[in-house]
Amino acid sequence: MSHRSEVTNFSIAASTFTTFTGAALAWVTPQVSTTPQLRGKYPSSSSAARSANSQGSNAHGSSTRLLVASAGAAVLTKGFLARRHGACGKQSQRSSGRLARGNSATKTRTAEAVVANGTSTTGLGANPATSWPKGKPSYTTEYPEEYDLADPKASFEKVGRMILKEMVGELPGLYELPPKEVSWVERSLEYNTQGGKMNRGLIVVETGVALMKHQGREPSNADLHRFAVLGWAVTRRGNPCWYRLPEVGLLNTNDFLMVEMYVYKIVKRHFGQEEIFPWLIDLLLETTFQTECGQLLDSICANCELEELTTERWTLIVKYKTAFYSFYLPVALAMLVTGCRDRTAFDTAREALLEMGIYFQAQDDYLDAFASPEVLGKVGTDIQDKKCSWLFAHAYHEQSTPEAKSYLDKHYGACEVGSEEEEKIKEIYKELGLQELFAKYEADIQDKLQDFKAKVKDADLPW
Repeated sequence: MSHRSEVTNFSIAASTFTTFTGAALAWVTPQVSTTPQLRGKYPSSSSAARSANSQGSNAHGSSTRLLVASAGAAVLTKGFLARRHGACGKQSQRSSGRLARGNSATKTRTAEAVVANGTSTTGLGANPATSWPKGKPSYTTEYPEEYDLADPKASFEKVGRMILKEMVGELPGLYELPPKEVSWVERSLEYNTQGGKMNRGLIVVETGVALMKHQGREPSNADLHRFAVLGWAVTRRGNPCWYRLPEVGLLNTNDFLMVEMYVYKIVKRHFGQEEIFPWLIDLLLETTFQTECGQLLDSICANCELEELTTERWTLIVKYKTAFYSFYLPVALAMLVTGCRDRTAFDTAREALLEMGIYFQAQDDYLDAFASPEVLGKVGTDIQDKKCSWLFAHAYHEQSTPEAKSYLDKHYGACEVGSEEEEKIKEIYKELGLQELFAKYEADIQDKLQDFKAKVKDADLPW
């Protein structure tokens, strides 16, 4: 069997996923406005979009042609928001550029004028119930730093530092926190959010750029920053657990809640004046709950008999714990902010991306047993931890022999990393032909993902 799985972390998903998502995220991001009015107006007329484009206008905030198709699964939105029906699609002009420029004279402003002068009952913009004390809410409306697509990781990191400064900067004046508490929050956010591979966050930016270019648009500097802001809302950090630090302990109970709440504060600060804001929050909330369902399915395995750790349970775990937030969420965020409103487009993207996410976790399970710690980036512990992994579920339920099953009954989840028993279980996996089975699974996934190509194009998504 080829061991390409041991030298690349994404394998199939890397090429197919970046092709699709890079194309998927480039719809159209509305330009930033510095007026007190709500931003993010998306005309639903495809003719209006084409007309504006043909006149050489950027037509910022406009949508493209409406896809006439029925949807199988609901867009992750509340019923009262269903009034917005924009479109996704191509536009005639195309342009290119390495560095997006524009909107360089930027600023942050408060919404006091909106609160004082507006009597809006739409639920959009500054909320009078939370506009206290003076200075709240603050909206970031422009971005002075240039976002260099030639150095995507460094540019993304700059946005992360900008967000960290914004969030911590609010605490003394708007939340009356003393210096000690402010320092603690800053340290917690720095430790738990900054650094790492940042794959999920970078996917948001790459997808947004590809979607906009698919529509014949060149992303502005503001567009790139706003993609990156949403990217930081889905980025996780690979540090040792914060709560394990000796001075943290149970304080983590409050810290993890603050980190989660900062996701919504970030989105509010950068998108709170836009009509799309409730949908972004709804998508984040729905994905959070889906992920928690997946975490429950995974965690409760500690209380399960081995007979319960089936391939069906494994599929549910990885679909909800990994695939939604790691693969679908970054792309869906980009689709929303770039003007996509067609349910068929979201359904098509979701179906393909969940398939990629499930494969990604199967590969991770495979590497846990057969990759070296240097390649894996950690010591594999699935056997010790009694994980419902792709390897175990197939070994125990679908490929097993009586002898193998008896050994797994006695030692799976009851041996330590590096022990003789763990090594024997890995040998059982090999003897049962799981390496060959995984190679076939990889090939089948490649074929299946290629089958999505026509569906993606039919939904007017880039491939």
